[in-house]
Amino acid sequence: MATGSTRKGMPLEVQATIVDRPAELKTVMAYAFSSGGALLDAQPLDKEGRARLTVPVGKEPADVRVVLGPEIEKDALDVGEALRRGGAERHVALRPTAEVIPPIRFEVNPDVWRCWIGRLCVVKGTLMKRVVSGGVTLHLPVCRAVVDVFEVDPWPRIIVELPDLDIDRLREIVDGPWPPIHLPPPPPPPPILPEFTFGSAPRPFSLPGSLASLNPQPLPPRGSRVAQIRGFDPQPDPPVLAVAQQAMAAPLPAALVLAARGPRVAFERAVLDHVDLLRPILCWLYPLRVRKTKIATLTTDDCGHFRGVIWRSCNNSDKPDLYFTARQRLFPSFWITIYEPTPVGCHTHWNYACGTEVSLVTSHPFARACPPCPPVVAPNNWVLFMAIGNTSVWRIHGANTTTRVGAPGHVAAKAGLVDDTAPWGGTLRPRLEFDSSLRADLGVKYYRVSYKRPTEADTEWRHGTEAVNRHYTREVAGDLILEQFPLGPTTVGTSPHLYEIPPALPPEGQWSIPNVVLDTQNAVIPTVAVAPGLGFDSSFNPVGTDQGGLWQIRVELFDAAGSQVDPEGLGITWRVPESTDLSGTIQTADAATLGLVDAVRNCMIVTVRVDNNPCAALIDAPTLDGVPAPAQCGVMDYTSRSQTVRMPFLALQRNAFATYSFAVRRGADSPLEVDLSGTAATSPATSPAAPTSSVDDLLNTCQTAGFAEHLYVAHTATDGWSRQGQYDAQDLRAFVLAKKMTPAP
Repeated sequence: MATGSTRKGMPLEVQATIVDRPAELKTVMAYAFSSGGALLDAQPLDKEGRARLTVPVGKEPADVRVVLGPEIEKDALDVGEALRRGGAERHVALRPTAEVIPPIRFEVNPDVWRCWIGRLCVVKGTLMKRVVSGGVTLHLPVCRAVVDVFEVDPWPRIIVELPDLDIDRLREIVDGPWPPIHLPPPPPPPPILPEFTFGSAPRPFSLPGSLASLNPQPLPPRGSRVAQIRGFDPQPDPPVLAVAQQAMAAPLPAALVLAARGPRVAFERAVLDHVDLLRPILCWLYPLRVRKTKIATLTTDDCGHFRGVIWRSCNNSDKPDLYFTARQRLFPSFWITIYEPTPVGCHTHWNYACGTEVSLVTSHPFARACPPCPPVVAPNNWVLFMAIGNTSVWRIHGANTTTRVGAPGHVAAKAGLVDDTAPWGGTLRPRLEFDSSLRADLGVKYYRVSYKRPTEADTEWRHGTEAVNRHYTREVAGDLILEQFPLGPTTVGTSPHLYEIPPALPPEGQWSIPNVVLDTQNAVIPTVAVAPGLGFDSSFNPVGTDQGGLWQIRVELFDAAGSQVDPEGLGITWRVPESTDLSGTIQTADAATLGLVDAVRNCMIVTVRVDNNPCAALIDAPTLDGVPAPAQCGVMDYTSRSQTVRMPFLALQRNAFATYSFAVRRGADSPLEVDLSGTAATSPATSPAAPTSSVDDLLNTCQTAGFAEHLYVAHTATDGWSRQGQYDAQDLRAFVLAKKMTPAP
């Protein structure tokens, strides 16, 4: 070999002795990496424990890293992963003048090769997008996203590497009062409500649950800190320091407090012994001290599920500590990160149990969600009337096993109501699910949704005529395009107003949900058009004939030629969800046994109670011993504090499908003097008696005071997504109580 010449490659012989090699250790690999981490060669050991690597040699001396370890997948192979999996490393100096490199010898003892077997771990989970529609929170699957899995340094390594300054801060926390820790800012305040809500009775509006659980305050005294940090869970929100609300107050363990006053080594050991207790604090104090290493890249399917097998690090003998991020392609070569909660230490799945499900929830506006795909448990060839809007059919009185017609729990007056109390109103959007076998095997391609009153003839069925679409994304010249897939209505053969059963897959790409309300509906029923609401006359008596009441929703099936099919003859079963919860696995019940199938008409019929009648609210003039307050000024002069004040009001809804809250407050900051709530009346004759109070009780220590009266009547109707607040009513009034002055003589 000529000195100074560039040779194609130099052989490196690897000789390994594996002490007590087990039978399950099938393949051992020898890897050669450059000093920068580039793979130069990889060869398996033969039966004698030998391997021959070939590495390039240039004009300059080079350092080659030879690693002996388990076989690594090609897409994951790099020097960092080889060492993470417990690879044994040797450095070899290659010089251009060297003619022969001595064999590189390894002796692998059991404490090394144990890391090479039995270290596989199954990681699985679901990536969801949180969507709020009509005040209802939904979690939709995020499909075709990339989930990156990272392994986080274990706590023994994190604690040992902390500087003395940070250790001293931790000592102060353990041995002293809690320091103020700044949590993330709270969510913005809710919008101004369209009514006053100063009573203690239930109101039609309430603060979001996230505000109720958030507590952005300095940490409590040491005696109660255990209650604050137990129950820590690696989820994005609410903030981890406010997730635990259990009443489990107790002082920190004495051994931990005592160790905080001793040498560093003893304190480190005590912290590690109680790391589960201190982890929420550590993650906030030291967010930058947590290092992570990417160990896997997984892809979500159409249901947002991801699954993969990772190799547990040999640097962590305990269960793996995993952190997840997710990204999705928005444009060609342009990826956006849609899930990356911080601090990392607060959102790491510490001691992850292999094979358990991980739930990742994002609310990123650019995250593309797909249609919900909960597993349906039903016989083959099913049609599932899932819901109206986001309300399960199982909640409708008469459509479940306990309240179906003829069952002991059925009450005719409650038929068609949600949870036995609330009617339907506004625009109803039935949601249907179809077994893919209907199109693929049975030739059933279309459905039709109709509605009418039970008292009307069969010729009076009204068919759905509103356009219903689905959306899907496909790639065109590297760009992701949102396309529309129309379901109908269309005329097929002699059958009008048919809608196509959505295929299992779109023509290209995958299904997408840009609008959760419109992309989950299968029909549109405008109840306001067929059953408009009627109000009250000047005397607050109902006017006209009630257009609401019971309405039937019918579903029929048709073949590709537009001919109606006989579901029973084809072995098709009609189903309803046997649960009020539409997430997770959907157990179903046979709609025929619930009386929801009309075998003569070959259809399924669900009955609902519709009520679009508005509410009415009136606060009449208060009276003092029967004398009403003047209309213009509202001042009532009392002569005795024992006199009686009467405060009449009317809270009405034609069929009593409303609740009211009536409150009276003195001044600006005083507690409520009157706070009433109940069910609205159907007419003035049935209205509850006006509340009364003595002047003394109302004034308390005041001689003269102003009072505000507020009445809110909230309609209980729902469209399946939200309460129909447009039918609410309210009224305001004020009056003053003043001591009557005696004229001077």
